[in-house]
Amino acid sequence: MTTEPAPIVSTGAGVSHGTVTSADGTRIAWSRRGSGPDLVMVHCVAVSRSSTPQPTLPDALAEHFTVWTYDRRGTGESGTTPPYAVEREFEDLRAIIGLAEGRPVLGYGFSSGATLLLLAAEAGVPLVGLAPLEPPLMPADPHFDLRAEAQRRIETSLADAHHWFNTEVVGVPAEILEQMPPPTENDLQNTATIVHELTFLPGTSAQRFAGLRTPIVVISSDATDPTMLAGVQELAATIPSASAAIVPGEWHGVDDATLTLTIRDFAAGLR
Repeated sequence: MTTEPAPIVSTGAGVSHGTVTSADGTRIAWSRRGSGPDLVMVHCVAVSRSSTPQPTLPDALAEHFTVWTYDRRGTGESGTTPPYAVEREFEDLRAIIGLAEGRPVLGYGFSSGATLLLLAAEAGVPLVGLAPLEPPLMPADPHFDLRAEAQRRIETSLADAHHWFNTEVVGVPAEILEQMPPPTENDLQNTATIVHELTFLPGTSAQRFAGLRTPIVVISSDATDPTMLAGVQELAATIPSASAAIVPGEWHGVDDATLTLTIRDFAAGLR
């Protein structure tokens, strides 16, 4: 794994962008903003830095942290190298952490990105603390291969795969779906990576992470899906180093200010 000092592009908004080469040679695109303790954001399924459902959160966090965001492999400006394995994502995250030049790095992840963050910590990726927001838990189902079904739909229609994943896998309520804009061409291209999530999510349970010793605050909205809320509470009860923060919010979402305050207070307790 090597970091590349150039090219790095700085914008007038105080944001720098660049790429880093992961262990298997895949280029991973990143951005950096803010100052203070280092924090890396791990996005949810099939989104990039430009299409994340939390587009303003990096700037909010940058009031207190040096914030690193990156396009997960296969999305946005990052490349990908088949075959996929979740271990390659751990290597990508290690490459981003390496940009902090030895400083301790806190991890924040949303939804499936939060589960990926937990898996990475379990695998020994060096993170000083974890702040996952509503990580989905998906016990293995031997009767239905979600990954194979996703691949079949992707090969037939990305639009169909996008809709199927949101409705049948994620379970987005109809009223929320109605408020969502139609997927852009970039959204559809990113949809091909839903098979990544359906590779590492099955088999995740609270008990899977019982051996974690990294300090963790598992965050949930008080108005989220009851299954998600129960999963957050179970994680906090199962992991000795974890606590739960149930905060005001909406279905599978918490506003920037509340999230930033929760993560800031958690980080302050790590010092």
